[in-house]
Amino acid sequence: MDMGPLVDYLEIGCSCCQIDYNVWFLTGVPPPPQRHTLPDPKAALHRELMQCQFCFKSRAEGAAFFRCTGCSIEIYCSRECQKKAWSRHKEKCALNRKYQPDGGGEPKPMKDLRAFTSKHRPTISEAAATALGVAEDPKRAQEFVFVIFLRPRPASTHVETAFFAFGAVIVPFSAFTPDQEREMRGQLKNAHDLNVKNGSQGAMEVVLICLDPNVVNVVMMGFSDDPSPVENPGENWKHWLLHRLNEGILC
Repeated sequence: MDMGPLVDYLEIGCSCCQIDYNVWFLTGVPPPPQRHTLPDPKAALHRELMQCQFCFKSRAEGAAFFRCTGCSIEIYCSRECQKKAWSRHKEKCALNRKYQPDGGGEPKPMKDLRAFTSKHRPTISEAAATALGVAEDPKRAQEFVFVIFLRPRPASTHVETAFFAFGAVIVPFSAFTPDQEREMRGQLKNAHDLNVKNGSQGAMEVVLICLDPNVVNVVMMGFSDDPSPVENPGENWKHWLLHRLNEGILC
């Protein structure tokens, strides 16, 4: 995905740490993560929130997953779900395989970004829901996208600190090219309809963009009016999000 359309929306850091983040962004040398005593990096909540890419049933609901045999990326809880999802996944499956190495599997930067996203999914989901204000107006998820800007941390030996987040922002769908907007709205509609069918309020679209190399992960995250297992970040959601991502704090 071309990041060009998003340049006008880029906000580095948060209001209380903007100078530090600008220095880290310009030098390309983020600080190493600090040791912390918050939830164990091996905590299981992020695993429980893994969802089937068709019915959105989670591991917490007893689902066991397997990956698409074509691209080895999308996950499903049953052959039935995989079959029902094929009509909308086949084009993405072909695209995934097109950019995979000759030996198959995902390119390492993309694999690392997906793993980082999965580890931090509860945190990202809570920040996105708060920033978008879906509790007050669920329809906002249909008009805006939650975007996180990242840079790799080559020296990191842990998945949860493999990237450094230097910004997060809400952007309208109109910020993307017409083709991107059409594709993204289509993916969101599918996710929204399935989440509503399963008793949730809807779905949000989250885009994680990594610079150097340019790697993008677009994910759908459901939301409901049930109490969240993650603390509410409140109005300082951006500081809360960047701190947790950059320190490798997991739920």
